[in-house]
Amino acid sequence: MKKKICLIYCGGTIGMVRKSDGLLAPADDAAQLISLAPGIEKLAEFDFKFVADIDSTNMHPGIWKTLAQTIRENYDNCDGFVIAHGTDTMAYTASALSFALRNLNKPVIITGAQKSIFDIASDAPNNLINAAKVALLDVPEVCVVFGSKILRGNRTQKISEKKLNAFWSPVVLPLGCVALEPEIVVDRVWRWRSKELEFKPDFDREVVFYQLFPGLDGKYIEAAIDRGCKGVILNAYGAGNVPNGEASLLPVIKKAVEHNVPVIVSTQCVEGSTRMIYEVGHCALAAGAIPAFDMTSEAAATKLMWILAQTNDLACIKEMMRTNLCGEITTM
Repeated sequence: MKKKICLIYCGGTIGMVRKSDGLLAPADDAAQLISLAPGIEKLAEFDFKFVADIDSTNMHPGIWKTLAQTIRENYDNCDGFVIAHGTDTMAYTASALSFALRNLNKPVIITGAQKSIFDIASDAPNNLINAAKVALLDVPEVCVVFGSKILRGNRTQKISEKKLNAFWSPVVLPLGCVALEPEIVVDRVWRWRSKELEFKPDFDREVVFYQLFPGLDGKYIEAAIDRGCKGVILNAYGAGNVPNGEASLLPVIKKAVEHNVPVIVSTQCVEGSTRMIYEVGHCALAAGAIPAFDMTSEAAATKLMWILAQTNDLACIKEMMRTNLCGEITTM
């Protein structure tokens, strides 16, 4: 008896067609995906679900919630899940779903394409077939399968808009690779102690993200706090270094904490970690900042949004941000 895969469609290049004006736009029918991936029907029985029909640039937390709900509703009836998704925000969706769907005991695989499935030499058929193959393996995680890589979802970042290996995992090793068949390194797979699905699909959108640069005026961050934002992420320098001199951001951090607004410090170094070992980082910690350690920017943002939907207690937020919930942190 064939296993069953739930194929969830939410747009992106993998399902786009070229219109008469030459521009790419979403296809009308997800069933076209399977017909244009020769042999995929031999792998499993497929159940199609439409969630959205968008360019992934237009992704938002409401769709993350619908994706999570779709997976939950079909959880007992399917052996694995494949999400056809646009590449631009794929890493955000993968990170978000890893928090919304904890204690997974089935694979949730996200894939997409750099070229439309209707174009010559498209990478869409192979990506879709490989995603389906991984969805039938013992990989109880949210993963991104793209090109030759099998990556933990909340460790993934997009690094190219034209290469077929468009994603990477900057800090941790891939879970496996796609050779003649998908190969998984078993010891790298996240294993849950509980097999009871934890379903918490809500995200708070009242978060702002600032890339630090020399001369950034803290008044703009203060304005967001005054307007009621519930969380701030500062993408800082090096090991979590935040200005404390003439253009000091310490007063902003202190003001945020006084207003019960968490300030998360991530790093612009894609292979770095906010260890806060220099004076400029230590001062930010003393002011109340919370380190993101080696989380990707995508994971830090979605994790904070997810936590804020659970609690507004600053001590609890700090503890949850510092805790490795589903493989998103390795160095502390």
